[in-house]
Amino acid sequence: MTDIAPSPPEQNRQLTLTATAGIALATFVVGLLIAGLIAWRLMPASPAPQPQTAAPAATKVIVAPPVATDPASLSARQQMLAAELTALEQRTAAVTGEAANSYGNATRAEGLMIAFASRRAIDRGLGLGYLEQQLKDRFGATRPNEVAAIIDAGRHPITVEDLRLGLDQIGSQLALGPAGDGWGGSFLRMLGSLVVIHPRTALSPVPGERLARIRRLLAQEQVEAAVEEVKRLPGAAQSKAWLDGANRYVATRRALDTLEAAALQGNTAAAPAKP
Repeated sequence: MTDIAPSPPEQNRQLTLTATAGIALATFVVGLLIAGLIAWRLMPASPAPQPQTAAPAATKVIVAPPVATDPASLSARQQMLAAELTALEQRTAAVTGEAANSYGNATRAEGLMIAFASRRAIDRGLGLGYLEQQLKDRFGATRPNEVAAIIDAGRHPITVEDLRLGLDQIGSQLALGPAGDGWGGSFLRMLGSLVVIHPRTALSPVPGERLARIRRLLAQEQVEAAVEEVKRLPGAAQSKAWLDGANRYVATRRALDTLEAAALQGNTAAAPAKP
């Protein structure tokens, strides 16, 4: 039996049908893929998980106890409130007292500092400078005379060294007496001072020894005692300038002592308010 081979036109038709079927199948598959992609894009996104919040705590309801209205309870409550008010007043008074004490201590300390600084300047023979106004502000209303004496001493200072040098300059005049008596009178006074009878416990009245004693007193800053010794010398009448300076020195130190005592006692004015 002899096989009959297909003719060329039939072969071409079969190939065309096969290619068409393949293309249709591929187109169908691509269409499915595109449709699936579009559907996936249009699908809504799933919401992100929200954190779980803790449940609110239960509110604790405080029920106030009923206020007693009987007379005994009201009286006890009034007594308790009165005691608390008294304690509060006592604490307030204590705080006020402590504040007043602190202010007073500060005022005393400032007054003492001003007085000490003034004494230091005067002892060194220096001017007071800004301390003058401080003295007026702190002590001018209560101790005006002392303030004036200290300010004058600051402007015209006199030190122990000044008094010692002045004593050396007039020492011979103090020992010999007035020059008007002539050399004879001075010689007789010097001769009479060679032999002097006095009690053993008493200080020697001999002018030379008295001058030595005056110098020792000045070295110890006992100016007031030195003044009394100078007044007993034969030539005391010729030492007026020295005695005036020594008396001013003594008066200034007394004024400083008065201001220091006033500062310790709090008898000073408050510092003026700054503008």
